[in-house]
Amino acid sequence: MIKAVKNPNEIIFVGIFFRLLLLFSIPALSDDFYRFVWDGRLLINGLNPYTILPSEFVQSIDFQRVIGDKGIFQYLNSPNYYTVYPPLNQFIFAISSWLSQGNLFGNVVWLRAFILLAEVGTLVLTAPDGGAKNSFSDTTKFTKGELRKATPWAAAVGSLYAFNPLIILELTGNLHFEAVVIFFLFLAYRIGKKNLLLSAFFFACAVSTKMLPLIFIPLVIKHLGLKKGLIYCSIIGFITFVFFTPFIDKLLVEKLFSSVNLYFQKFEFNASIYYLVRGIGFKIFGYNIIATAGKVLAFLTFSGICLISWKNKNLFLGALGVLTLYFAMATTVHPWYASTLVAVAIFTRFRYSIIWSYLIFLSYATYQTSLYQENLWLVFVEYFLVLGVMIYELKTLKVIPKHS
Repeated sequence: MIKAVKNPNEIIFVGIFFRLLLLFSIPALSDDFYRFVWDGRLLINGLNPYTILPSEFVQSIDFQRVIGDKGIFQYLNSPNYYTVYPPLNQFIFAISSWLSQGNLFGNVVWLRAFILLAEVGTLVLTAPDGGAKNSFSDTTKFTKGELRKATPWAAAVGSLYAFNPLIILELTGNLHFEAVVIFFLFLAYRIGKKNLLLSAFFFACAVSTKMLPLIFIPLVIKHLGLKKGLIYCSIIGFITFVFFTPFIDKLLVEKLFSSVNLYFQKFEFNASIYYLVRGIGFKIFGYNIIATAGKVLAFLTFSGICLISWKNKNLFLGALGVLTLYFAMATTVHPWYASTLVAVAIFTRFRYSIIWSYLIFLSYATYQTSLYQENLWLVFVEYFLVLGVMIYELKTLKVIPKHS
């Protein structure tokens, strides 16, 4: 497919076509969208989704009026947890619910419409510009010969994201809002060269969609310099706070972060290093040490992120290292999490994340039965192969692309 692309605009059009094929489908590999619908219906009825527990609200006299369909509650995968989705996500949920007027299928289509818009934006940002350069590449100093050599590489960069099955199926197909996060982060980077204030606004939009971009804060400060970086991050913090303002409640912080904390200390799925630590814990202590291991791994992750950010001079390589460490230490790694790693990796010479984007589908074997029992041999195969490719690339790729 990549070799067949002659006109760079084909990358955008074909990428959009693949995504449009999924426009009217119901997500088959994830049930997270039921929580999106739930939160959206609460919000359009004037209720704060951050302070309402689904397992309690289902017994309320207002349930039928607000949610309508009891089947939505039955499909929620975390009914005993408060929502963890940031405010911009909540606004999208609410708009989609309002536009669909209580129709579940319509709600899904409208949610996907927002993701499709974000994906179109990302495809435009990552595709070669006018057939001459990649939107993220500095081509002002290219000679004509260098420009001809750079164009195929730039086309390959856009294609790696546009045609990646994980990106298409998990973001557009299964309605995961990493698509919106990726778009806002790329937009923040692109605009940051001209307008740091507007760049900080889009970075805050990414944070207000999913909180994952917060792990890039140390890297941003190192990249911009201490003074400019602190100002930039302060603007991000202020704008994010403004997004949260409509939801401010005396129990908001407590309930939001209690759910986030429980996520890191209770949930476990498709992990790598954590599973090794857990296995050692069972051998030594005789029980699951996730409560302690989760805190220790979180501390090590934060320390490692600061170290990678401080040592790395290349923004994309630094972001790749930060994300790799974060997912390696995580207790839960769902397939769609790898989408952010793929998005960053395409602007480096490293391709282990592309390999991972294919292998991570092995984790869906867990859902073959209602018992949700993970096959740890498949988890081992997944990470063993990814680690092997990573080690090979670390040994062979000693330099970054000249024009990346």
